[in-house]
Amino acid sequence: MKIRVILLCVALVGPCFSAMPVVAQDTTGKMAMGKEAKWQGHVIRIDSDHSMIDINGGPAPSKTARKVAFDSSTEWTNMGKPAQMADVKEGAFVILVGHVDDKGILHATRVDLRLPR
Repeated sequence: MKIRVILLCVALVGPCFSAMPVVAQDTTGKMAMGKEAKWQGHVIRIDSDHSMIDINGGPAPSKTARKVAFDSSTEWTNMGKPAQMADVKEGAFVILVGHVDDKGILHATRVDLRLPR
């Protein structure tokens, strides 16, 4: 009797799992176009002339060097409160939100300065 009940449960639950979409995570940190990405890490250098920031981090828990682009529409915050780009210094810990392009560069819509970790 137990075997019949188990087989019946497998027969009823099996199709439910096969109907669920499988989501794969890209190990390079690239996200599907149109999806928002959230990176975090320490600022290595800021290149204001080319509107780029290099960070040691990326999609958590990454520790590799990554490039982040910013522009005039990027929102700058300090622990959630309004801030300026000048507040972000080398060595600072930041959380970045934006979209990753096909080259692996995050185009930041928001840069949030946080306390060092």
